[in-house]
Amino acid sequence: MKNIGLKTVLSTLGFFGVIYMILVFSNRAGKVPYLIVGLFFFAFGIFTFIKSQKILENQFLSNLMGIISGIAIWGFIGEFMENGNLYIPYATVEIANWNFLPILLLAIFVFLQIKKDLKIPVQFSLSSLLMIWSMHYIMIFQFEVLSRTHFTTYIMCVVFLFLTGLSIYKVREKKQINSTMFWSYFGLLTAWSVLEYVWGWRLIPGPYSI
Repeated sequence: MKNIGLKTVLSTLGFFGVIYMILVFSNRAGKVPYLIVGLFFFAFGIFTFIKSQKILENQFLSNLMGIISGIAIWGFIGEFMENGNLYIPYATVEIANWNFLPILLLAIFVFLQIKKDLKIPVQFSLSSLLMIWSMHYIMIFQFEVLSRTHFTTYIMCVVFLFLTGLSIYKVREKKQINSTMFWSYFGLLTAWSVLEYVWGWRLIPGPYSI
């Protein structure tokens, strides 16, 4: 199961890195390349979401496609749509803005209510999107509303660091592929959040310096 956890982390980390770099450089290339890339990621997210439910016999691959679909859709909604005003005035969707909090909480509530009735890959897809959104929301809210060096940022960084450690422990203990993949992915997200806080504090060079 440890190999499953490692494969999950490396696969999702690689895909996330590719999405981020493509979005950054296509944005710099111009409106048309950025639009093509944004729409492609949305379509790819829908495709992998559907495909994940058709290959249930391959548990690892179907779950991984569910995770990737959540990341791809986040790339469209959470990254591309933030620059919607490039094409339509006032079309920017700042999904980490305070007024999206009720929507985020409602989405989490509904997901938890219907979770048991969903196929496992669908659970991975929706939880992937919601976890990225939640962690992103917490950090952006702190940085923009409070400050990058507000004391709560250090508290949350420690919390995410603890959750990363907990995830590693869970991966070592779990014997089922679904649980192993979930905790591996969750640990990756919390570890990434820790890194984003460090980048935000300008302690080491980060994506902002690319």
